[in-house]
Amino acid sequence: MKKILLILVMLSTGYAFSQSMPPTFPVEMYYGCTYEKGKDIEDLMEVGEDWREWQEENDPVGRENYNAWVFTADFAGASLHGKSMWFGVANNWKNFTKSHFNWVRNGTEMSKKFEKVMGPSDCMGHLMGIMFPTKQADGWEPVDVRPVFTSLCTAKENTSLMDFNSAYSKMNAFLDAGGMANKVAMFNIFPVAGQTTDYDFASMMVLRDDDALGELATLMSTGGAAMQSSLFEPLQECVQNSLMLSSPLPGNTNWNE
Repeated sequence: MKKILLILVMLSTGYAFSQSMPPTFPVEMYYGCTYEKGKDIEDLMEVGEDWREWQEENDPVGRENYNAWVFTADFAGASLHGKSMWFGVANNWKNFTKSHFNWVRNGTEMSKKFEKVMGPSDCMGHLMGIMFPTKQADGWEPVDVRPVFTSLCTAKENTSLMDFNSAYSKMNAFLDAGGMANKVAMFNIFPVAGQTTDYDFASMMVLRDDDALGELATLMSTGGAAMQSSLFEPLQECVQNSLMLSSPLPGNTNWNE
């Protein structure tokens, strides 16, 4: 029940920001992954190129409707240190399900190529979720690596829609006033299936580039961290706070870069 209420929170918050429903996206994550011996992200990107060719020929959705990134733990605790994650996003649920079941039925040979580098058997789990934006950005140019802060959060008892609405509105206004407008995007991801840890949602903050990370660090060290704590500590508890490096798979389209 709490998770359903939190989804309503995100919808309400998005409406307050833009006066229209924000776009929401289905996501999948192969998380807690390790590479096969002697393999690394460069090998995975090579298989990614083969996958894009396979996708173009065999996936009825096509690669314009499904993008993927590899997240590599940079600053992380013991449970994530040395781990990677496949993060896939479709532009709507219809395309997501078409692509997924096409892969289940027809992707066996292509899957074997992934298994030689980093496949599902090398990962702790496979999660399906709903991604809601809490701060939107657009017009970003593709880059080879983006910094991403992640954490797993649980809402405290007796929090309300208005509490979250107010907190996000104030934090976004603070970030914009501090020069971070369109330099940071934020999302909450609610697990639907495949969850192995008890939390309500995963929080994600994506920085436009390295320079934006430096600007954010300066802002947070001069009042931003205190602002964030005052707004969100009464509402939620978060663990596994990590900095990840996000690398796009070859052939990603720019609708959600």
